[in-house]
Amino acid sequence: MVTSKKTTKAKNTDKKTDIYNLARKVGLFGIGVAAITKDKADVLVKDLIKKGDLNKDEGKKLVAEIVEKSKKSTKDLETTVNKQVQDLLNKTDVATKKEIKVLEAKIKKLEADMKKQSKKK
Repeated sequence: MVTSKKTTKAKNTDKKTDIYNLARKVGLFGIGVAAITKDKADVLVKDLIKKGDLNKDEGKKLVAEIVEKSKKSTKDLETTVNKQVQDLLNKTDVATKKEIKVLEAKIKKLEADMKKQSKKK
């Protein structure tokens, strides 16, 4: 029986480690995606224009493209993170807000029923 407690504790620790590692990876990836802002794209493009690698029209197009890809990457990242977090929560048997609200409603109903019963006596 002692072994099962240790195993359960080890599994819980592994789950916490998995969540930490996922959060760390997502954070690092998010920093990379967020680093490509419009201002940074503008600076990059201005340098390319100064060097003669791009003209102004091409530069404007490139900035718009970089910003659009950054927005898409951010949205994709958000979707992926939400799915990963939901998967991890499902694996750890954590109650959802909805489940907690249902239980709270049941408790309130039971309390009201108990109050009615005690008044009848």
